[in-house]
Amino acid sequence: MKVLEGKVALITGASQGCGEVTAKLFAEEGAKVVVCDIHDENGKRVVAEINHEYPDHAIFIHLDVSQRKDWENAMHLIIETFSELHIVINNAGVSYRETVMDMNDVIWDKTVSINQKGVALGMQYGIKTIAQNGKPGAIVSTASVDGHTGDSIFFTYCATKAAVEAMTRCAALYCCENQIQCRVNAVGPGYMYTPMADEDARQNNQTLEEYCADSIALHPIGRLANPIEIANAYLWLASDLASFITGTTLMVDGGYTAK
Repeated sequence: MKVLEGKVALITGASQGCGEVTAKLFAEEGAKVVVCDIHDENGKRVVAEINHEYPDHAIFIHLDVSQRKDWENAMHLIIETFSELHIVINNAGVSYRETVMDMNDVIWDKTVSINQKGVALGMQYGIKTIAQNGKPGAIVSTASVDGHTGDSIFFTYCATKAAVEAMTRCAALYCCENQIQCRVNAVGPGYMYTPMADEDARQNNQTLEEYCADSIALHPIGRLANPIEIANAYLWLASDLASFITGTTLMVDGGYTAK
């Protein structure tokens, strides 16, 4: 039996990169997938590709994770379409290069609104909707090695990813204390080959090859992650195989934080 058979999963930032890979993996493992993003054209492409392989397994919902009204609309459409929700993957995120002295209100507000507030809203609406099912569910959010160790050139990004770990622990304890069958965990990826890597390289005036060479040196395993390796971690934590795990961050970082 497929590990997500009979499950409905919402995935944010699912129009490209790790989110797209995760959406396709979840569909392959039997889940009905709700592809959420602000990039409608790409999101609908992902849905079409999933439904070509697995008919009627995916829908697209426009979702700006920083907007409460978008979350309310998404939950309404999910219940209307699938009757229930079991999994939320808080994958959407942004990253900007800035030190504590470069930080400004625009960078701070945008990064916090997506990486921190967006995850908080995903947890809030996810827990509420999953609890209505009366069935076990899971929320998995994206933390980062940079929130775990710090990085001087990603000041706001690091702050928001550290917050994801703290919010994960708090939300997990809330569910336990209130007998809500919803596990809450996070994945802490190392650096990987995604469109975000392209953007980081551009901001640093490097080619992707130059950026990757510098980044590889930070990972004792000697390479960057492939998105499917991060998606597999989401899959495991979202599945019943991880039924006794809650309130933790699983580092998937090629030894980055072992140093």
